[in-house]
Amino acid sequence: MPNKAVRDVVERYDDYIEQGDAPEGVWVGPWNNLIKSLDSLNGLYNWGRKSSIWPLGFGLACCAIEMICTGFARFDIARFGAELFRASPRQADVMIVSGTVTKKMVPQIVRLYNQMPEPRYVIAMGACATGGGPFKEGYNVVSGIDKYLPVDVYVPGCPPTPSALLQGLMTLQAKIEGQKLSEVPWYRAGVSEGFPVPVLGPDIFDPRQIPVIDARLSEQEEPTTKAGKPPKAKPAELPAPEVELTKLAAEFLRGTVGADAFRDEGNALIVEPLRLVDVCHSLRNGFGFDYLSNVTSVDYPDRFEVVYHIYSIAKGGAHIYLKVHVDRDDPVIPSLISVYRSADFQEREVYDMMGIRFAGHPNLKRILLWEGFEGFPLRKDWKEAYYEQEQKPFDSRWPEGYHVAAEDRNIWGKNVRYPQGWDPKTWKAPTDGTLVLQPEELSALSDIDTDKIILNIGPQHPSTHGVFHMRVLLDGETVVDLEPVMGYLHRNHEQIGERNAWLMNMPFTDRLDYLTGMGNNFGYAITVEKLMGSKVPERAEYIRVIMAELTRIASHLWAAGFLISDLGAFFTPANYIGEEREMILDLFEMTAGSRMMVNYFRFGGVAYDISDTFIAAATHLVKERLPRAMEELDRYVTANEIVQARTKGIGVLPRDEAINYGAAGPVLRASGVQYDVRKAEPYSIYDRFDFEVPVLYGGDIFDRYWVRMLEAEQSRRIVEQALRDLPGGPILEGAPRWSTRVPAGEAYGRVENPKGELGFYVVSDGGSNPYRYHVRSPSFVNLTTLAEMSKGHKVADVIGILGSLDIVLGEVDR
Repeated sequence: MPNKAVRDVVERYDDYIEQGDAPEGVWVGPWNNLIKSLDSLNGLYNWGRKSSIWPLGFGLACCAIEMICTGFARFDIARFGAELFRASPRQADVMIVSGTVTKKMVPQIVRLYNQMPEPRYVIAMGACATGGGPFKEGYNVVSGIDKYLPVDVYVPGCPPTPSALLQGLMTLQAKIEGQKLSEVPWYRAGVSEGFPVPVLGPDIFDPRQIPVIDARLSEQEEPTTKAGKPPKAKPAELPAPEVELTKLAAEFLRGTVGADAFRDEGNALIVEPLRLVDVCHSLRNGFGFDYLSNVTSVDYPDRFEVVYHIYSIAKGGAHIYLKVHVDRDDPVIPSLISVYRSADFQEREVYDMMGIRFAGHPNLKRILLWEGFEGFPLRKDWKEAYYEQEQKPFDSRWPEGYHVAAEDRNIWGKNVRYPQGWDPKTWKAPTDGTLVLQPEELSALSDIDTDKIILNIGPQHPSTHGVFHMRVLLDGETVVDLEPVMGYLHRNHEQIGERNAWLMNMPFTDRLDYLTGMGNNFGYAITVEKLMGSKVPERAEYIRVIMAELTRIASHLWAAGFLISDLGAFFTPANYIGEEREMILDLFEMTAGSRMMVNYFRFGGVAYDISDTFIAAATHLVKERLPRAMEELDRYVTANEIVQARTKGIGVLPRDEAINYGAAGPVLRASGVQYDVRKAEPYSIYDRFDFEVPVLYGGDIFDRYWVRMLEAEQSRRIVEQALRDLPGGPILEGAPRWSTRVPAGEAYGRVENPKGELGFYVVSDGGSNPYRYHVRSPSFVNLTTLAEMSKGHKVADVIGILGSLDIVLGEVDR
């Protein structure tokens, strides 16, 4: 009917112009008079609004990727007049809440909504935005955005496909069609009030609820724990290369720092806390182990334990595994920043999650949560608000099934818990750790008499690749210093992982770097298989490699397209690369049943075999489509003078700094370091394939872009070989099983993911759930380099430098 309404009004207006008298139903004069006869205008008015819905240009999590894909040629959101994503909320009509809403991010979302003009709408996209999704039980996740904002349309899925989001958009259009100008609230007298912005205290709270919290806090019950039976622990076999390397390292250290500084125990060195720095200096400078890859911690009943995994770039091979026992009552050990800069963010994470302090760390504060958050979530005695049991499956779900909604078990009806004795009336928020320089540092910068200002970029800025925040200190347009602020997508991945059964974590790994689900599955699978001693069937090994390398190609194409968008060619290059990426996702969906959240790997193999149709389509893709697509991208982008000017010599990361900062993947190899886990410590069957490890030496934005393109070509070669040599046979060791007991022990496994070294550190007590589960995120560690690369450049350059790191916030924040 909108078209008829348009014709009616236009014909009447034309008659009025010709005849000079107003036909019935057409009013000329003040708007208030026109409202008296709106029936004929409602259709025209609603047609105009529904056909030009401008979404707010920000994304939260996995769902944001599929939201972006609606703009690609295959889905073409422009058909609905909604392609004009706006960077400013003041120009937006609809907020698409695309993914997990965390407590740390909610205040920003509400502020954005309050700045949107009426009429404004909200689409809750996906299970997380609707009700918390798979992360609902997490201590930093809210159970749906509708707890804080009105929602017009809910789009189910995890994540919903682009088609599902378009269906949601059409549902919103239908709602708009049914509105009447005489009834909508935004033309009524008076000013509508904004929604209250939640406050981050010991937990999140609404300022209007302070009287209620104060009155009922004493009624809040503390979670009760149910002691489980200690598992019968069968010990895992220690990896022989790690044991041998530990013996060599111990022999070397006895001659340098002395036998009193440590003791060797199996595949690990137990280091005295006060000798930690000496030991690491000796390992780096004398033994050649110059790459600190992973730092994390474990909470045991009698102690905390901080663990380190250190590699040699030149030698390759296994890691040296250090452990430091820490007193529970006063958990302090020396910081390793003076030896390895890669310890910086990782030590802050250990402090944030476990409360262990690192003496000498220059900026020891929370990194994923906020200052003022109550407690340390990865300690075994800390319980989340929706805590039910230590391990899954919970008794309320299996085998009987008498589940009570988490909201109904909580006095506040939401995912919050406040400390006893807390006074919300007098509480004041701690300072946010604003970056400060001393006067003598400022005077040394330049003789120009200008004020230094702090510019906040993000966490909702379209160019920050997700909910990432940069606090930038500027002298004019020049960057003096930069502090990354993260945690806005911290979804409690590791605590949930320690509640889950071993296999339950597989689909959660999809949601780390949600562009590289197959690779994430790969890393977790080989880590647990180290403890289990699994032997993966030949056919499954080939399929794993095919999936991982197709993932690398898709990820690198995506990175290239959006880096060029960051440099100013908004969305067009990304749209072009979207075609081939969609074809790769078709192959994933054909086999795993899902485009992104594949949940495909299993301990001992893969879940489903690939078909002849898959093999034919994949062969055509790697032999015909991909070579042409990559050649086209190279032809139009690589030699482009604007791309060259914006990338050459910008954000340079020297070789030694890249190693010391723990950079990984393309970021490391673009700085002249030929290190790739597939070659340095081969896993699966990568030693059977003929491929090269590209390396460049400029260390700038351009080289980080170009090395990814070279790597995509090598991945294409690997897939072509794997398809050619694919054997027959089974795809899984033994029978499929939903749960398994993993032998007691600990393991660190890693893969060369598109962003770099993705590592998993797991501790098993012999039961059906991990005792400790930790993810070494390449995106997280690579961000350690951002400040140094940005200093001395302009604000616009910082966007390109960040884009060249190719971070994904699901993996950064975990």
